[in-house]
Amino acid sequence: MSDARSLWILLPTGQRASGEWIDDTLYSRAEEQGLLDRLTQVAAFPRQRVEVVRGADAEARVNEMFYRRGWTDGLPIVAPTMARVDAMLRAGGRPRQSVLGEAEPLKGVVTLEKVAINAVMAGCEAAHMPVVLTAAEALLAPEFNLRGVQTTDENVTPLLLLSGPMARTMHMNSRFGALGPGWRANAAIGRAVRLIMHNLGGGWPAAVAFAGLGQPGRYSLCLAEDEEFNPWESLREELGFAREDNVLVVQRAESVVNVTGGLDDLASVMASATSAFSRLHGGTVAVILAPYIAKLLADEGKSKADVKAYLHANSRAPAAAFEKSWLPARLAGQTKFPRWVKAGLAAGGVPAVEKPDDITVIVAGGDIPIPQCAYMPTWGFPACRIARKIDLPPGWDPAPEI
Repeated sequence: MSDARSLWILLPTGQRASGEWIDDTLYSRAEEQGLLDRLTQVAAFPRQRVEVVRGADAEARVNEMFYRRGWTDGLPIVAPTMARVDAMLRAGGRPRQSVLGEAEPLKGVVTLEKVAINAVMAGCEAAHMPVVLTAAEALLAPEFNLRGVQTTDENVTPLLLLSGPMARTMHMNSRFGALGPGWRANAAIGRAVRLIMHNLGGGWPAAVAFAGLGQPGRYSLCLAEDEEFNPWESLREELGFAREDNVLVVQRAESVVNVTGGLDDLASVMASATSAFSRLHGGTVAVILAPYIAKLLADEGKSKADVKAYLHANSRAPAAAFEKSWLPARLAGQTKFPRWVKAGLAAGGVPAVEKPDDITVIVAGGDIPIPQCAYMPTWGFPACRIARKIDLPPGWDPAPEI
């Protein structure tokens, strides 16, 4: 299908169920926002499934065209050739035209083929496709509130937590640098999710997405739960799945706050203004415990439930400080805070979340005596912790060698 001077590529962008291309709407938005000096080819593409790109360096031409059309995250992409997409689809185990739903807010139809195209562009291996597919399904669940995530002025992004044996076999990082560079699975799977949101939902910065500052996690925020150094039950078992299952947990995260220390340090950060939106809307936050801290706590006889209860009890913002903070002060009389927040105010302090179970706790990070933990506050409504078992097709190959 291709040679050195010709690439047959599949288009990553979305069409509505009516057949309209979301790029036509995006052109108008980009023009309104003065983005066309950079996005010089928005909506300028053949209205068909396959496009042929010819030239001495066709891969480079695809990269430049896709960037100018608004189809990338700004980084170079892998050209979604028919052969590459077909290989990705085989790993998905379902027909290419299977429809998962519509991606908000512009309602591009999410098919298996479109998911595969964006996964190829992100640099995914075929083995990653079941995880990307499960993540895409989670994004489309009503409780994820994709429309809100895509259009808010807050810096929220999907948080992907993989719990299960497949993480190790496909080299998803849960140790040193689990939230940083160097591991293809972490980077590419999270990036594929962002491209799906971008190209099928139309979440273009400044055109549809108005996150005021953004954050690096909007490229990729994806890691695995550590299996070896977790002293408690796994996240998947805690959520009712079997130990042998592979489970993807998807939440909303507004940032990643590094916390050097133990539970009191984490609780102090959680008590701060970082938890403003879980107090405003409710929801589920995430805490990553360093293996060193998790072992100390377990050796003291504390269970994961004990950890959650402690963080909940000690993450209370004093009532006076809470009322002076930005949201309560600016939205006084305009917004009704949840009943549990009002009860906390009456009691003298407002916890970060309504109840201990609203805190997702996993163990990850370097396995040396360092207390490097993290807190990930949430944004939006309704409460969101979507846990889905990953279905692996027959013959799934976790780590093909070249």
